Amino acid sequence: MLYTTKMIVFFIFALGAIVGSFLNVLGLRWNSGVGFGGRSFCPSCSKKLSWWELIPVLSYVFIRGRCFSCKSKISVQYPLVEILTGLVFVTVYTVLLPEDSSINLLFIVQYLLSVIIFSIYIVITIYDLRHKIIPNNLVYLSIMLALIMRLLLGGGVLDYLAGPVIFVFFGLIWLLSKGKAMGFGDAKLGLSIGLLLGGAMGLSAIVLAFWIGAVFGLVSIAISRLPPLLSGAKNITMKSEIPFAPFMVLGAWISLLFQLDILNVLLF
Repeated sequence: MLYTTKMIVFFIFALGAIVGSFLNVLGLRWNSGVGFGGRSFCPSCSKKLSWWELIPVLSYVFIRGRCFSCKSKISVQYPLVEILTGLVFVTVYTVLLPEDSSINLLFIVQYLLSVIIFSIYIVITIYDLRHKIIPNNLVYLSIMLALIMRLLLGGGVLDYLAGPVIFVFFGLIWLLSKGKAMGFGDAKLGLSIGLLLGGAMGLSAIVLAFWIGAVFGLVSIAISRLPPLLSGAKNITMKSEIPFAPFMVLGAWISLLFQLDILNVLLF
């Protein structure tokens, strides 16, 4: 039984890694004018990649993070997104799976909806990191699917209100700072995360996002102040624009993984 469970988890992770490879393409090509079809190619020499160069995670290791043809460096983003997506697929499976391990239609629908929503979050993360903006069509789709998921999951009043509360909170920051401290896209993403995760985990995800973002910002500032040969980073200050969506998505995944209720711990 244990062997079967491990095989299922491995299969789900592998499936997620394959999906992650596709999400990399979506995130990089979204609104770029480049179509989503056709073979992947090296961004440096434009050579179309062979099948053995496209195996999630493993290909990056085998070719040592460089294009096999021109030897230019390949961004570590590719394997990281593939690994993260695989972990998300496994996390959602273990969280939603009933205690008796029975798989029914409701579980399948909830699982598919959840991984699709998180996949959209990952594409949003890639795009926000590159362009510092969240595409409306992606975040609106995630909100619609998260609302459907919330209706399927049910829950208490706080579970339904978590999304709107997060939206209003971020929206006020955006409004009062005139868009300098927070983008309105972050408010819409918060609405989606709150609807998907509910009260305890949704609010915990946002608290985590601020903590992770603060640590990342302080570390980045410290590194940027090192001599150029040591840091290799551009000058980062407290006024530098740092995308917040990646921290929100990471916070959402960690909150789901550990079933967090940070506010309950802090208040009681």
